[in-house]
Amino acid sequence: MKTKLLAVSVLSLSLIFIVQSFAKNIDNTEFEKWKKKHNKEVTNFVEKYDKDFASFLKTRWVETDVIAGEQRDNQPKPQQTPEKQPEPVVDETPVEIVLPDIELPEIKPEQDIPEVPDVSLPKDKVPDTKVKPPFYYVADDTDSSGKSIVGKSIEVSLLGQTLIMPKVTLPTLTIKKLSSGVIAELWLAMASSDYKPAIAAIEQASHDLKLDDWGNALLTHKFLISQTGLTQNERQLLTWFYLVKQGFDARVAFDKNEIYLLLNTAQTLFAQKFFTFDEQKYYFVDFAKTRPINIGSVYTYEQQYSSAKKAVKIDMRVAPLQGESDKTRVLKTKIGKQSVSVTAPYNSNYIDFLNFYPQVSMQYYFQAELPEQTKISLLSQLKQDIAGLSELEAANFLLHFVQTSLQYQTDQQQFNYENYLFAGETLHYPYADCEDRSVFFAYLVTHLMGNKVVGLQYDGHVATAVALKSKTSGSSFLINNVRYTIADPTFINANVGEVMTGFEGVEPELVIY
Repeated sequence: MKTKLLAVSVLSLSLIFIVQSFAKNIDNTEFEKWKKKHNKEVTNFVEKYDKDFASFLKTRWVETDVIAGEQRDNQPKPQQTPEKQPEPVVDETPVEIVLPDIELPEIKPEQDIPEVPDVSLPKDKVPDTKVKPPFYYVADDTDSSGKSIVGKSIEVSLLGQTLIMPKVTLPTLTIKKLSSGVIAELWLAMASSDYKPAIAAIEQASHDLKLDDWGNALLTHKFLISQTGLTQNERQLLTWFYLVKQGFDARVAFDKNEIYLLLNTAQTLFAQKFFTFDEQKYYFVDFAKTRPINIGSVYTYEQQYSSAKKAVKIDMRVAPLQGESDKTRVLKTKIGKQSVSVTAPYNSNYIDFLNFYPQVSMQYYFQAELPEQTKISLLSQLKQDIAGLSELEAANFLLHFVQTSLQYQTDQQQFNYENYLFAGETLHYPYADCEDRSVFFAYLVTHLMGNKVVGLQYDGHVATAVALKSKTSGSSFLINNVRYTIADPTFINANVGEVMTGFEGVEPELVIY
């Protein structure tokens, strides 16, 4: 198969060379005829490769035992958080903080969100807001040949955005009894459909909405189920096919009654069943469900489609482009004698979107960015509260704000399962436990003060440590010759430097991101 793929590349390069060499020596009409002929040859070769893959699928299947998902932290979280009386901040060496500029996006006048204080910005830091919904991925009224496309487009909704995408005629996937031969025939049916315009639209929409690979897969699934009513098995098969054709390392497996979609991911997925094939982990995924599926042994094929090599990455360092905010969260508390109230707008579709993300390692939550409208409103208000404070005073203000403005419950109490939250989700759900508070606090310190933060992962608890220039009392340690002072957003009323009761002298695992 590698030889055939090499032949495709050689043929493609040959076509490019011939086009460059002879385009000027033949008239346009003849050139177009020649181009169509050779493009057809390339297409036929690719179709032959799909036939070869289907032939392979008919025979090379093996039974594979499913492995239980890895657990992230088996230690139970505290049912209640310890609380102490507030103490004055001892700031022996005040260091005035220089507040970073806050990027302010263009906001439509009709948007019903809280007023955001004016922030002066350099022109090169203004976020890109040129792309406006709805997003069109088909011609407005005609296709490339001039024919009307009325009825040839569909609306797909994601993140509160409307995507106008090409309607495709899905193949009829009649599944009576599952077998390797049936799946091979279904692959051929899908490969013979007109799928390429849809692939192009999905990839462009993923780029425009700033989606990571997992978000792309969610969009692919949403696009397919928007086309027509599908059975569970049809939905899994089509999602597999469209992901493979985008180059992702996806595969299917089946048992007596069901077809399962599996993905090779760049990160470990916790509490998610998988099997290992060629030293790669393939996780069972169903994009219609928010919780991992339960399965025993299955059958899968031995060799992957050769061009499908990309592991699916989860990377939220760039926030996806959500629609206009339709919800707000008000965080209120009292710090010393000061009453603090912060209003953060967000889009509820963004929360639904994140609900279909799997559980990954702690650093990916610390890395995640907030959507623009939420970020600007939240940071602009808190920026005013810490303006003029010393570095230590500002760090303690933000620490006390997170400690006392969020209500505490464990994930088991709130969700009945372990569920780490991105910072945007913490603004939505009524309760936040230790890791959620730590991620939220780290985000505020990093973006408002510019100080580096690391996560501290204990058995059954998560906290943070902040790199401060100020001399502080309390617990701290060195990382690469930089001193980090412990800050625990779950130890109510504790100042920077104080370790939560029960974890004194315990060495945590560092979460560096």
